Amino acid sequence: MPLGVDATTEERHAHLSSLLQEFTNIPNIDKAWLFKSDSSDTLGMFSITQPDLLANRTRTSILSCNILKESESSVKFQWAPFPIEMSGVSMIVPSPSGSKLLVIRNPENEAPSHFEIWSSCHMEKEFHIPQSVHGSVYNDGWFEGVSWNLDETLIAYVAEEPSPAKPIFNNLGYKKVACADKDCGSWKGQGDWEEDWGETYAGKRQPTLYVININSGEVHTVKGIDKSLSVGQVVWAPFTEGSEQYLVFVGWLSETRKLGMKYCSNRPCALYAVRAPHHESKSKDPEHCTTEELHALNLTPTISSALFPRFSPNGKFLVFLSARSAVDSGVHNATNSLHRIDWPTDGKLYQSSKIYDIIPVVMCAEDGCFPGLYCTTIHNKPFLSDNCTMIISSIWHSSEVLLSVNVLSGEILHISLPDSNFSWNLVMLDGNNIVATSSNPVDAPQIKYGMFNEKAKRTTWSWSNISSSMFKCSDKIRSLLSSLQCRILKIPVKDACDCPTKGATKPFEAIFVSSKTKSKDVFDPLIVILHGGPQDVSLSHFSKSWAFLSSVGYSLLIVNYRGSLGFGEEALQSLPGNVGSQDVNDVLSAIDHVINLGLASPSKITVMGISHGGFLTTHLIGQAPEKFVAAAAINPVCNFALMVGTTDIPDWCYVEACGIARNYNAEAPSTEDLNLFYSKSPISHVSKVKTPTLFLLGAQDLRVPNFDGLQYARALKEKGVAVKIIMFQNDVHALKRPQSDWECFLSIGVWFNNKRFSRISAAMEKEFPSGLDEATEQEFALQSNLLQQFTAISTIDKAWLFKSHTHTDSQGMFCVSQPNLLANKRKKFILSSTISKQNDGSVSFQWAPFPVEMSGVSVMVPSPSASKLLIVRNPESEEAPSRFEIWSSSHLEKEFHIPQSKHGSVYTDGWFEGISWNSDETHIAYVAEEPSPAKPTFGDQGYKKGGSDDKGCGTWKGQGDWEEDWGETYAGKRQPALFVINITRFCVVYIHSIIKGSAQYLVFVGWSFETRKLGIKYCYNRPCALYAVKAPHDSKANETEISSTEDVKVLNLTETISSAFFPRFSPDGKFLVFLSARSSVDSGAHSATNSLHRIDWPRDTELHQSAKVHDVVPVVLCAEDGSFPGLYCSSILSDPWLSDGYTLILPSIWHSSQVLLSVNVLSGKILCITPADSNFSWSLLTLDGNNILAVSSSPVDVPQVKYGTFVRKAADNEWSWSDVSSPMFKCSDKVRSLLSSLTFSVMKISVKDESESPTKEPIDHSRKKGRNPTK
Repeated sequence: MPLGVDATTEERHAHLSSLLQEFTNIPNIDKAWLFKSDSSDTLGMFSITQPDLLANRTRTSILSCNILKESESSVKFQWAPFPIEMSGVSMIVPSPSGSKLLVIRNPENEAPSHFEIWSSCHMEKEFHIPQSVHGSVYNDGWFEGVSWNLDETLIAYVAEEPSPAKPIFNNLGYKKVACADKDCGSWKGQGDWEEDWGETYAGKRQPTLYVININSGEVHTVKGIDKSLSVGQVVWAPFTEGSEQYLVFVGWLSETRKLGMKYCSNRPCALYAVRAPHHESKSKDPEHCTTEELHALNLTPTISSALFPRFSPNGKFLVFLSARSAVDSGVHNATNSLHRIDWPTDGKLYQSSKIYDIIPVVMCAEDGCFPGLYCTTIHNKPFLSDNCTMIISSIWHSSEVLLSVNVLSGEILHISLPDSNFSWNLVMLDGNNIVATSSNPVDAPQIKYGMFNEKAKRTTWSWSNISSSMFKCSDKIRSLLSSLQCRILKIPVKDACDCPTKGATKPFEAIFVSSKTKSKDVFDPLIVILHGGPQDVSLSHFSKSWAFLSSVGYSLLIVNYRGSLGFGEEALQSLPGNVGSQDVNDVLSAIDHVINLGLASPSKITVMGISHGGFLTTHLIGQAPEKFVAAAAINPVCNFALMVGTTDIPDWCYVEACGIARNYNAEAPSTEDLNLFYSKSPISHVSKVKTPTLFLLGAQDLRVPNFDGLQYARALKEKGVAVKIIMFQNDVHALKRPQSDWECFLSIGVWFNNKRFSRISAAMEKEFPSGLDEATEQEFALQSNLLQQFTAISTIDKAWLFKSHTHTDSQGMFCVSQPNLLANKRKKFILSSTISKQNDGSVSFQWAPFPVEMSGVSVMVPSPSASKLLIVRNPESEEAPSRFEIWSSSHLEKEFHIPQSKHGSVYTDGWFEGISWNSDETHIAYVAEEPSPAKPTFGDQGYKKGGSDDKGCGTWKGQGDWEEDWGETYAGKRQPALFVINITRFCVVYIHSIIKGSAQYLVFVGWSFETRKLGIKYCYNRPCALYAVKAPHDSKANETEISSTEDVKVLNLTETISSAFFPRFSPDGKFLVFLSARSSVDSGAHSATNSLHRIDWPRDTELHQSAKVHDVVPVVLCAEDGSFPGLYCSSILSDPWLSDGYTLILPSIWHSSQVLLSVNVLSGKILCITPADSNFSWSLLTLDGNNILAVSSSPVDVPQVKYGTFVRKAADNEWSWSDVSSPMFKCSDKVRSLLSSLTFSVMKISVKDESESPTKEPIDHSRKKGRNPTK
């Protein structure tokens, strides 16, 4: 908390931050893709983003779904049970057919870029592209361009050019020969400074075009592109047989200086076509190739701007967006136009291709008519099946709408619902149908599905709501939003007769958000919110920050003053040259309008804005000093004269202040210019300001450097005006890093509250060993390549099934792993599926289009109801905390960072490992390393009593006492200890003492040791027992009261048996079943025959150390031929029970195979339920009610997923097994061919000298302790 605040302020601060956190947690849809399945259904992947405040980054996750067409007018989305986080992923781009997925991971520091090619089941290929080839791939949404060719062998993309060579120096001066080793006594100089594209592109190198061949991994720079062109938005041109293959891209020309590009569509650009590398042309007459054909060809020389090239599906024409109005006038954004080039069918390109206008610039629209095209991007696949209709998102006054545009006739249709204040955003197309989101300031986004009506005379779409938990809000947020309302107000222009154009006389708009429940006589304080640009717009969509402010007791007036996008070109062009007057007057008119309507009080008005909105904020508090009780300015423009020499967009200062573009590079601003700049700036009115003002500034802002806001703030301080400055040291102009954005709006809420004294509502590279001859090297390469193909076959580690909302289908999550040889670790990923039961008793699996990698995840455990998912991320260093994440079906609900002072890494080894949710899903018990013992601290004076928490403070830590560990794979691991976390109030308890009053027990396995811990990995012969301990709870009873000795000790439940592990309670809680390796413990053999046992659990939960242990499956000493040979089980499923409550399913070794057994734990009856006449081995994945999901394989058969259906029969119970089609164990054609040529059999080998065997007859094992009898 800030120093010096009183308790009341501190309480309000805490309340506001808690509420803002709930709004911040609402996810956003970033991108989405659809894929056709084998059936008639469609598979979807949604990329969802959510702020991660603790890491100060944006978290991206993938949520999959099946889209089921139930009828011509009905559709249903079946969502995967949980989203999967995409850690470290910069971009994902599916191939045209949807059979491959490109995953790009941009490097950190000097590391290579990673390109991964995924199939539907696993990662097929991975390429590491070093910095000497190129830097990071652009994924900014502007220069960004990644495009697959049609046969999916080549990918074109835009990346930073390689870093230029820099001089190397050492202690003798300049070093001619570079040293590859770091820290070799040399360092790199800075080299020549390079221009960049300004704000958000600081330090980014020239965007350059590359093509990678995914068969060979070769990367080529595309030749023929002038060095002065920055490249972006690349697409493959349609290919004509016998002709060259071309790439089409956008090129921005830079001459003496690069001006800021972010948010600036007024930078001249053109479409270019260039020959693609790698393409094998069938043309045999290179003499006919002209110079122009060898270099990039400008396709749009007659127009000053061309962006977002999109080819029609049939390849007949190329459509593109143009911002020529912005380029020609100099304003940073303006009304767009849409154009078409007919693509030559012979593949021969000409610079003189005719450009057709599809949508021209609209100057001034009649009331209710199309106001012009305002489009920030075009979807990658925007065309309907007719090849001539595009779906586009565009701004229409204060809302965003969906348009269908016929690129041949120019016909434009508004296809989203027209009579609403909602804004619509295009997510993707599903054939001729549309997936979109709709929202407004008081309604969280709703997924909409628009079904194309082909039978209607006029092209129409019928819209339906899609049920999804993606935008799920807390009950509190829903309640707060339900109490709000919004509308769009039309504000008449004052002195319209003085306006030079008709468009400038038309009303502008403001979005008004208010409470539904306020009293007529009591007005909520008003916040006037002003957008930047000024050629930008505030849309009637859901904004988490606006919703937060309106939920804590404010009305919002969000003004789209003249000059905003969406109202026609004449209205937009009326502002340049008139800033500081026309826009200021428009805002004041809007305020007066709501006051006159009785919607606001003149004494309760605050104002805030960013960039040009901050310019207006600081103008308003100077020009109308009595009107505002508080103000907040985010990176405001306060002095044009100061800004023009330091900004990345000096042209903006001239255009907005003077009304015309100037040659800003020719010379410094003249005296006349500086005088004009001053008169147009808020700084000219600073002497009149009385309003307490909060300044929120980005220290890395290149657009409006923070000196601008600091100058104004310091002037206010000199006057004695209340000022607060918050400097975000690592952020830029938009303050969009999660922590910055969050703290920014929290600070605004607190500032306005403090200044109004009013209420707050409750509201790789190839290498061979040296010395190999050529033949050996070739053989080495061949064998390693083949081994790589076998190694790439995936393995299923775990699986979970969840009941869907239909109750007939199940949702499956399969944790699949694959070796990552380059990283020398296993790559884990999740593949989701929908399991549908058909009427004929068969079952079908609908698999998600791609698996999603689980980077950094140590273990994941669903809750009993499957409504929550625990993800544990163990720390990578000794000082980092363990991270516990609680996920709902749509997003991350909670995240806990548990420091090393509480415990170390959570055990995920399959042995000590144990994570268990309680029944009401509020507590999770788990096993983790106990906290590291305190170590002595030393300084230059010797032992330091107090220690130090600071690094580098002249002290160091001693080693402390050496500790025993459990040997192999456990080296350095500390003692496994039991912990419980309360996920409702983040409380972690170390179970070493007992809290009186709890009736809930935890049952765990305990391994005792005396003087030494022996290796435990692969060793079942270490004595262990089951123990019960009372769980911690939230009782208010005095925790220091102890009623008996039993309250402070754990209870040994299995004193009469030397080994007990894998405890499993029956579903009804009547008995506890466990596995025992007593034969191994008693004999000393590291592994031996297991036994299975049962304890009847007391109904009164009064536990007794003398509880009887019943044998369910005893140790089998010698079985008759064909009979059960004994239990050999290395694990039990966490939920192994059938619905009868007493039959469990176990995997067990049966001679040379692994089989599945059903065991009646009451009668001890054992059935082998896998096919008896098979030499295949079976592995149990999970249960689906009374059905079984398993994997079957043999030495010559790759694993096959099997689904076992339970069949009740009079004589016995049986399972009917069916193969499940799955992409998981897909292998290369070469591997399949090799395996198909192999055969195998299991042979029985007779024992020689049988007469010398000691155990022809069964042995009384109890009399043979310590021996290892042979058979």
